[in-house]
Amino acid sequence: MRTLLMTTVLASTLAVAGAASAQSSIRPGQTIQGNFTAKDARMGDGSHYRCYVIQTNPDEAYTVTLSSSDFDTFLSAGAGADCDDTSVSNDDGPDMGTNSQVRFASSGGLWIIKANTLSEGETGRYELRVSAGERIRPTTQVLPIAVGESRSGRLEFSDRRADDGSFYDCYALTIARAGSVAVRLDSGDFDAYLGLYEGPQCDGDSLATDDDSGGGTSAQIVQTLRPGTYSIRANTLGASEEGDYTLSVTSRR
Repeated sequence: MRTLLMTTVLASTLAVAGAASAQSSIRPGQTIQGNFTAKDARMGDGSHYRCYVIQTNPDEAYTVTLSSSDFDTFLSAGAGADCDDTSVSNDDGPDMGTNSQVRFASSGGLWIIKANTLSEGETGRYELRVSAGERIRPTTQVLPIAVGESRSGRLEFSDRRADDGSFYDCYALTIARAGSVAVRLDSGDFDAYLGLYEGPQCDGDSLATDDDSGGGTSAQIVQTLRPGTYSIRANTLGASEEGDYTLSVTSRR
Protein backbone atom coordinates (compact mmCIF):
# COMPACT_ATOMS: atom_id res chain seq x y z
CA MET A 1 0.00 0.00 0.00
CA ARG A 2 2.86 2.38 0.89
CA THR A 3 4.64 1.65 -2.42
CA LEU A 4 1.41 2.28 -4.36
CA LEU A 5 0.90 5.63 -2.58
CA MET A 6 4.48 6.78 -3.29
CA THR A 7 4.09 5.80 -6.96
CA THR A 8 0.80 7.72 -7.20
CA VAL A 9 2.34 10.86 -5.66
CA LEU A 10 5.34 10.69 -7.99
CA ALA A 11 3.14 10.16 -11.04
CA SER A 12 0.99 13.16 -10.08
CA THR A 13 4.09 15.33 -9.72
CA LEU A 14 5.40 14.34 -13.14
CA ALA A 15 2.00 15.06 -14.73
CA VAL A 16 2.14 18.74 -13.74
CA ALA A 17 5.72 19.26 -14.90
CA GLY A 18 6.29 22.20 -17.25
CA ALA A 19 6.19 21.45 -20.95
CA ALA A 20 9.60 23.07 -21.47
CA SER A 21 11.36 20.51 -19.25
CA ALA A 22 9.50 17.20 -18.93
CA GLN A 23 10.60 15.31 -15.85
CA SER A 24 11.52 11.64 -15.59
CA SER A 25 11.81 9.52 -12.47
CA ILE A 26 14.94 7.84 -11.12
CA ARG A 27 15.24 5.45 -8.18
CA PRO A 28 17.92 5.21 -5.50
CA GLY A 29 20.52 2.74 -6.74
CA GLN A 30 19.57 3.28 -10.40
CA THR A 31 21.80 4.27 -13.35
CA ILE A 32 20.31 5.95 -16.42
CA GLN A 33 21.91 6.29 -19.85
CA GLY A 34 20.89 9.44 -21.71
CA ASN A 35 21.71 11.48 -24.79
CA PHE A 36 21.43 15.26 -25.12
CA THR A 37 20.35 16.46 -28.57
CA ALA A 38 19.54 19.86 -30.02
CA LYS A 39 15.86 19.18 -29.20
CA ASP A 40 16.41 19.12 -25.42
CA ALA A 41 15.33 22.01 -23.19
CA ARG A 42 17.81 24.84 -22.71
CA MET A 43 18.81 27.01 -19.78
CA GLY A 44 19.08 30.78 -20.15
CA ASP A 45 22.77 30.34 -21.01
CA GLY A 46 21.92 27.99 -23.88
CA SER A 47 23.04 24.78 -22.15
CA HIS A 48 20.84 21.68 -22.43
CA TYR A 49 19.29 20.01 -19.39
CA ARG A 50 16.94 17.29 -18.22
CA CYS A 51 15.23 16.91 -14.84
CA TYR A 52 14.73 13.76 -12.81
CA VAL A 53 12.57 13.27 -9.71
CA ILE A 54 13.63 10.87 -6.96
CA GLN A 55 11.65 9.66 -3.94
CA THR A 56 13.92 9.81 -0.88
CA ASN A 57 13.69 8.44 2.64
CA PRO A 58 14.11 10.45 5.86
CA ASP A 59 17.60 10.64 7.36
CA GLU A 60 19.34 9.14 4.34
CA ALA A 61 22.22 10.52 2.27
CA TYR A 62 22.50 10.15 -1.50
CA THR A 63 25.36 10.57 -3.96
CA VAL A 64 24.50 11.58 -7.53
CA THR A 65 27.08 11.35 -10.33
CA LEU A 66 26.80 12.72 -13.88
CA SER A 67 29.48 11.57 -16.32
CA SER A 68 30.11 12.01 -20.05
CA SER A 69 32.97 11.67 -22.51
CA ASP A 70 31.17 13.96 -24.99
CA PHE A 71 30.76 17.18 -22.97
CA ASP A 72 31.62 18.93 -19.70
CA THR A 73 28.86 18.13 -17.21
CA PHE A 74 27.06 20.20 -14.59
CA LEU A 75 24.82 18.75 -11.88
CA SER A 76 22.42 20.24 -9.34
CA ALA A 77 19.76 18.98 -6.92
CA GLY A 78 17.21 20.30 -4.46
CA ALA A 79 14.31 19.29 -2.24
CA GLY A 80 10.93 19.24 -3.98
CA ALA A 81 9.93 18.69 -7.60
CA ASP A 82 10.66 22.12 -9.12
CA CYS A 83 13.53 21.91 -11.61
CA ASP A 84 14.36 25.58 -10.98
CA ASP A 85 14.66 25.12 -7.20
CA THR A 86 18.04 23.48 -6.52
CA SER A 87 20.23 24.01 -3.46
CA VAL A 88 23.42 22.01 -4.18
CA SER A 89 25.44 21.99 -7.40
CA ASN A 90 28.77 20.84 -8.82
CA ASP A 91 30.82 21.20 -11.99
CA ASP A 92 33.91 19.00 -11.72
CA GLY A 93 33.22 16.80 -8.71
CA PRO A 94 35.93 15.73 -6.26
CA ASP A 95 38.86 15.04 -8.63
CA MET A 96 36.51 13.88 -11.40
CA GLY A 97 37.73 15.95 -14.35
CA THR A 98 34.72 17.03 -16.43
CA ASN A 99 32.30 14.75 -14.53
CA SER A 100 30.09 16.07 -11.73
CA GLN A 101 28.96 14.80 -8.35
CA VAL A 102 26.69 16.08 -5.57
CA ARG A 103 25.79 14.62 -2.20
CA PHE A 104 22.74 15.54 -0.18
CA ALA A 105 21.00 14.49 3.01
CA SER A 106 17.24 14.23 2.88
CA SER A 107 14.44 14.67 5.40
CA GLY A 108 12.28 12.52 3.10
CA GLY A 109 10.00 13.25 0.17
CA LEU A 110 10.77 14.22 -3.41
CA TRP A 111 14.06 15.69 -4.62
CA ILE A 112 14.81 17.09 -8.07
CA ILE A 113 18.04 16.29 -9.96
CA LYS A 114 19.04 18.48 -12.91
CA ALA A 115 21.49 16.93 -15.40
CA ASN A 116 23.05 19.74 -17.42
CA THR A 117 25.72 20.51 -20.01
CA LEU A 118 28.14 23.13 -18.75
CA SER A 119 28.29 25.13 -21.97
CA GLU A 120 25.91 26.36 -24.63
CA GLY A 121 24.85 23.95 -27.37
CA GLU A 122 26.81 20.92 -26.14
CA THR A 123 25.25 17.52 -26.94
CA GLY A 124 26.15 13.87 -26.46
CA ARG A 125 25.71 10.79 -24.34
CA TYR A 126 25.81 10.78 -20.54
CA GLU A 127 25.32 8.51 -17.55
CA LEU A 128 23.39 9.58 -14.45
CA ARG A 129 23.85 7.43 -11.36
CA VAL A 130 22.19 7.70 -7.93
CA SER A 131 23.51 5.70 -4.99
CA ALA A 132 21.27 3.73 -2.70
CA GLY A 133 20.33 5.70 0.41
CA GLU A 134 22.91 5.70 3.19
CA ARG A 135 21.37 5.77 6.65
CA ILE A 136 22.37 8.81 8.74
CA ARG A 137 22.23 8.98 12.51
CA PRO A 138 23.16 12.58 13.34
CA THR A 139 25.21 13.12 16.46
CA THR A 140 23.73 14.92 19.48
CA GLN A 141 27.16 15.61 20.97
CA VAL A 142 27.89 19.05 22.41
CA LEU A 143 31.56 20.04 22.32
CA PRO A 144 33.21 22.33 24.89
CA ILE A 145 34.99 25.57 23.99
CA ALA A 146 36.36 28.30 26.25
CA VAL A 147 37.21 31.98 25.83
CA GLY A 148 40.74 32.15 24.41
CA GLU A 149 40.45 28.75 22.73
CA SER A 150 40.47 27.71 19.08
CA ARG A 151 39.00 24.39 17.90
CA SER A 152 39.34 22.61 14.56
CA GLY A 153 36.46 20.52 13.25
CA ARG A 154 34.78 19.09 10.19
CA LEU A 155 31.16 19.32 9.08
CA GLU A 156 29.77 16.24 7.34
CA PHE A 157 26.67 14.10 6.93
CA SER A 158 26.86 12.58 10.42
CA ASP A 159 26.53 16.04 12.03
CA ARG A 160 23.40 17.79 13.19
CA ARG A 161 21.24 19.23 10.40
CA ALA A 162 19.39 22.55 10.55
CA ASP A 163 15.91 23.01 9.07
CA ASP A 164 17.44 24.31 5.82
CA GLY A 165 19.50 21.13 5.36
CA SER A 166 22.82 22.68 6.43
CA PHE A 167 25.14 20.81 8.82
CA TYR A 168 26.39 22.20 12.11
CA ASP A 169 28.41 21.35 15.22
CA CYS A 170 27.24 22.60 18.61
CA TYR A 171 29.72 24.05 21.12
CA ALA A 172 28.99 24.93 24.76
CA LEU A 173 30.60 28.13 26.09
CA THR A 174 30.69 29.05 29.78
CA ILE A 175 31.10 32.73 30.64
CA ALA A 176 32.43 33.35 34.16
CA ARG A 177 32.64 37.16 34.01
CA ALA A 178 30.52 39.61 32.07
CA GLY A 179 32.19 41.08 29.02
CA SER A 180 32.42 41.19 25.25
CA VAL A 181 33.58 38.17 23.24
CA ALA A 182 34.28 37.61 19.55
CA VAL A 183 33.25 34.27 18.05
CA ARG A 184 34.80 33.53 14.64
CA LEU A 185 34.30 30.69 12.13
CA ASP A 186 36.73 30.21 9.21
CA SER A 187 36.71 27.61 6.45
CA GLY A 188 38.35 27.15 3.09
CA ASP A 189 35.76 24.53 2.11
CA PHE A 190 32.41 26.27 2.61
CA ASP A 191 30.72 29.59 3.30
CA ALA A 192 30.62 29.85 7.10
CA TYR A 193 27.56 30.71 9.20
CA LEU A 194 27.41 31.28 12.97
CA GLY A 195 24.63 31.23 15.54
CA LEU A 196 24.86 32.15 19.24
CA TYR A 197 22.27 30.84 21.74
CA GLU A 198 21.47 30.91 25.43
CA GLY A 199 21.77 27.49 27.08
CA PRO A 200 23.98 24.56 26.09
CA GLN A 201 22.02 22.93 23.22
CA CYS A 202 22.06 25.36 20.24
CA ASP A 203 18.27 25.59 20.18
CA GLY A 204 15.55 28.16 20.69
CA ASP A 205 15.80 31.75 19.48
CA SER A 206 19.30 32.89 18.65
CA LEU A 207 20.95 35.83 20.41
CA ALA A 208 22.87 36.62 17.21
CA THR A 209 23.67 35.15 13.80
CA ASP A 210 26.22 36.05 11.13
CA ASP A 211 27.25 35.11 7.61
CA ASP A 212 30.28 37.11 6.49
CA SER A 213 31.28 39.74 9.07
CA GLY A 214 34.62 37.96 9.38
CA GLY A 215 35.51 38.99 5.82
CA GLY A 216 35.13 36.88 2.70
CA THR A 217 33.28 33.68 3.57
CA SER A 218 34.20 33.84 7.28
CA ALA A 219 31.59 34.56 9.96
CA GLN A 220 32.05 36.56 13.18
CA ILE A 221 29.82 37.55 16.07
CA VAL A 222 30.89 40.15 18.67
CA GLN A 223 28.56 40.08 21.68
CA THR A 224 28.49 41.27 25.29
CA LEU A 225 27.50 38.34 27.51
CA ARG A 226 26.48 37.97 31.14
CA PRO A 227 27.85 35.09 33.27
CA GLY A 228 26.17 31.84 32.26
CA THR A 229 26.17 29.02 29.71
CA TYR A 230 25.81 29.71 26.00
CA SER A 231 26.11 27.63 22.83
CA ILE A 232 27.50 28.23 19.35
CA ARG A 233 26.42 26.72 16.05
CA ALA A 234 29.38 26.25 13.70
CA ASN A 235 27.31 26.01 10.55
CA THR A 236 27.51 26.03 6.75
CA LEU A 237 25.54 28.70 4.93
CA GLY A 238 24.33 26.29 2.22
CA ALA A 239 22.57 22.93 2.43
CA SER A 240 24.56 19.67 2.35
CA GLU A 241 27.97 21.40 2.32
CA GLU A 242 30.89 19.55 3.95
CA GLY A 243 34.39 20.57 4.95
CA ASP A 244 36.97 21.55 7.58
CA TYR A 245 36.75 24.64 9.75
CA THR A 246 38.30 26.52 12.67
CA LEU A 247 36.18 28.01 15.46
CA SER A 248 37.69 30.52 17.89
CA VAL A 249 36.43 32.56 20.84
CA THR A 250 38.41 35.58 22.07
CA SER A 251 37.87 38.20 24.76
CA ARG A 252 37.16 41.80 23.73
CA ARG A 253 37.70 43.36 27.18
